[in-house]
Order: sequence, then structure tokens, then C-alpha cells
Amino acid sequence: MVDPSKKQLHFIIGIGRSGTTILNKILNSHPSIHSLPEANFLVFFLNGFKDVTQFTPEHIELIFEQISIFSLSQPLVGYEFDINASKSKLVDIVCKTTLSYEQLCKTIYSEFKVSGNDKTSATILVDKNPSYTIFVEEIATSMPEAKFIFLVRDYRANALSRKQSVYLISPEVAFNAYRWKLFNQTALNFAKKNKDKVLLLKYEDLVVDSEKEIKRICDFLGVKSEDINTGITQEYKIDFSNYNIDSKYEERFKKKYSDLNRPLNSARLNSWETQLSSAEIKICDVMCSDFSMDLGYKPFFKLNWLDKLMIKTAYVFSIIKAVIDVKK
Repeated sequence: MVDPSKKQLHFIIGIGRSGTTILNKILNSHPSIHSLPEANFLVFFLNGFKDVTQFTPEHIELIFEQISIFSLSQPLVGYEFDINASKSKLVDIVCKTTLSYEQLCKTIYSEFKVSGNDKTSATILVDKNPSYTIFVEEIATSMPEAKFIFLVRDYRANALSRKQSVYLISPEVAFNAYRWKLFNQTALNFAKKNKDKVLLLKYEDLVVDSEKEIKRICDFLGVKSEDINTGITQEYKIDFSNYNIDSKYEERFKKKYSDLNRPLNSARLNSWETQLSSAEIKICDVMCSDFSMDLGYKPFFKLNWLDKLMIKTAYVFSIIKAVIDVKK
């Protein structure tokens, strides 16, 4: 078994509904990679704990309480996590050992067991969390050896996915299009300044040419691509029937994991062209096209400055709402 505190820790960033959870599943098919569920304690405690070198049982209690609360809306589906046993184990470790916050996080992450998949020999931990996109500079400063896979998806497809999904975030197209811009601007600005630390990956490329993109990822992480499961277009069923979920989140929960049980399908890549209205596509183009070209996504419509001004004026409150949602 590899000492958890000595494992590499890397991250998947990118706004939600861009394929981050699917990529998480793919990486977990590699024996050297332990890719984790969303449990955002790392950033939640980062400012308070980044300089701590002697953790206490009270610190551990706080972290595990946060994990428990967060898991109500983000159940750890596909993972086995004995919270009481893990907490007891961590309390014992911190009473005997001096750990940095990064080492502590790695040790906690190693307690998330991938169902039906032995990860005891994994040397790489991958933390997938869309919200980390906004905090990428802070994470990189505190964890200088970390690498980041920046996953991006067409802004119109992302807006459509939000519109069709039952999530805590508003399904409004203007709000989600501008939110896409804010998230991806943050990630791209970081990527430009840290080219050796960031791998930019387009969801569309992952779907269309899986083997090529998987090799890029494995080369970036320093593992053999032949050890990964290349049959990713096949269905990887997640049995979520036995999970108890708060009724407040039940519909969202079922929708999310039903979607993840579908294979990657290139036929759905441009479904936004028919499933968004012309007005909705124009809204997306106005909100994102001045930036999206930097990521290779061209606007669908050619709009003049007056059209753009009128749409931005009409949806100014959606823009403000998106900025507040990200800044909060």
C-alpha cells in the first residue's frame, strides 16, 4: 500500500456539466489513478488550514462534519466511505504525526474507496470539483506540485444541459451562459500563465477521439495510457437504487446519475442547434462569443453591436446574478 501522504495530488477543473464526472469515471479505470468524488472540504478549509502543521482532533472533527453535510446534496455514489472509521483513523494519525494540509487532504482522500476497484497501489489522486475552478490560483499556490486538467465544453451545449437538468443552479440560459464565461475565463487565464501545469481538454475531442485524448491525459499525468480502459463508449452502470437521499435533492440526484449511465455519444454533441431556440442561441452567443473564440468555439450568429447591446441590456440582471453567484 502506498503511503497516502506521498501520493501526487492533481485536479480536474471546469464548470459543471462539462463532462468532469464522466472523465472522473474514465480515470478511475487506471490502476495508478484514484479519482475522487466531489467533496469540497479542501477549498472550504484552505485559507484557514493551509499554514497549519500540527492538526488536532478538533480540526478532523470539523472536516468530517463538513464532508457529512456536503454529501447530503452530493452523495458519494460509486464510493465506499466509512466516515466514523476514517475519522477515528485520522484523529490517531494527527495525534502522532506532523502533516501539512496537503498531506492531510491526501490521507483523507485515500479513505474514499472506489466501489469494486482496488486503489491501494494508486500513486496519483485526482480531485474533481467544478467549484475549484474559481479557486485555482489559491490551490496552485498552496500545492505547487499540483497539475490541472481543464475540461471545457461548448457554451451552448453547457447551457442546454443546465436547462434540461434538475440542479440547484438556475436553468436560465442567459445566467448559465455568462456563468460559463466567468468560470472558463478564470481557468484559461490561469492556464496561460501556467502552461506546464495545465492540460486543456475539450469535451468534444474526448467524445470524438477518445484514445488520442486519453493518451494526452496519461502523458500529462505520467502514467501508461495502455493501462486505462479505452472502451469508454460502453455503458458504466452506477447502481444508485439503494442510496438514501434527502427528498429535496432526490429528483436532481436521479437525473444526474441516470445521465452518467449513458455512454459517450458524438451524436449529441451539437444537439443545442435543434434543442435551443434561435433566441436562446443568440443570447448564448452574445454572452460568450467575445471570449469563446479563445477556446475554439465560434458564434452561430453574426450579430451587430446594436443586437448585442439590446440583448445584454435585456438580460443585465442575469449577468449581475451570474457574477454574484460566482463571487459569493
